[in-house]
Amino acid sequence: MRATLELYWQAFSAALQAKFEYRVDFFLGVVTSCMLQSAALAFLFVVFHQTPALGGWSPEQVVLLFGVAATTLGVSELFFNHIWMVPYYVVMGELDRLLTYPVRSLPFLLVTRPELHAFGNLTMGLALSIGALYKLQAPWFAWVLLPMLVLCGGIVYTGALVIFGSLSFKFLGPTAMHLMIPHSLLQATRYPLGIYPGWFQYSLMILVPYGAFNYLPAGFLLGKALSPWLMLAAPTAAVVFLFAAQKTWDWGLSKYESTGS
Repeated sequence: MRATLELYWQAFSAALQAKFEYRVDFFLGVVTSCMLQSAALAFLFVVFHQTPALGGWSPEQVVLLFGVAATTLGVSELFFNHIWMVPYYVVMGELDRLLTYPVRSLPFLLVTRPELHAFGNLTMGLALSIGALYKLQAPWFAWVLLPMLVLCGGIVYTGALVIFGSLSFKFLGPTAMHLMIPHSLLQATRYPLGIYPGWFQYSLMILVPYGAFNYLPAGFLLGKALSPWLMLAAPTAAVVFLFAAQKTWDWGLSKYESTGS
């Protein structure tokens, strides 16, 4: 197990070093991601200019949700971003090379294409989360639990991407537009789930449980009269989606046919 983990780490490190060779690309990626997050944040401030609260959440509380969602996105983009290339690889037969390696194909695939613009999302997300916790005078355990929630969020979000990405084995196509579904759902968690229709809230709690690492724990930590047992929702969702992602990937591989070239 240790040797396998070291192999994955070496593969990730080599890919990251190769990316850092393109310094202009790194700079532009970070600036662009920061600008996109800032634009979404500006819209949030426009909303709060019209109302003092959103679904019973104050501006600082919503900024915490915003920050956790941005940090979660950054974690996934930095460590597990390669899943976005699967539709193209399936069509072009590029997975053949991966399947010859003496490693588990899914984790090796995930860690071998980090995105440098992830640092922009990580920077913005962490700054917003820390600033919101400080402004809200959050208890000490909120600071301790924040890294765990972000890690679980990255796993759940990546698991959702893998599940949707595995559909590319069955429904062939060169683009990754269907992967925009879990991505767009993550963006929805930047706001309190209470503002959405009931069916959409349940979708983000159960089907694609982003609320388990963002809305529910934040509600408890911010005194929203939620049960402390809900803090178990994030690690539980992470474990379930780890299992579901691997099973869905295995199902996809069973449907995979090489190009034959």
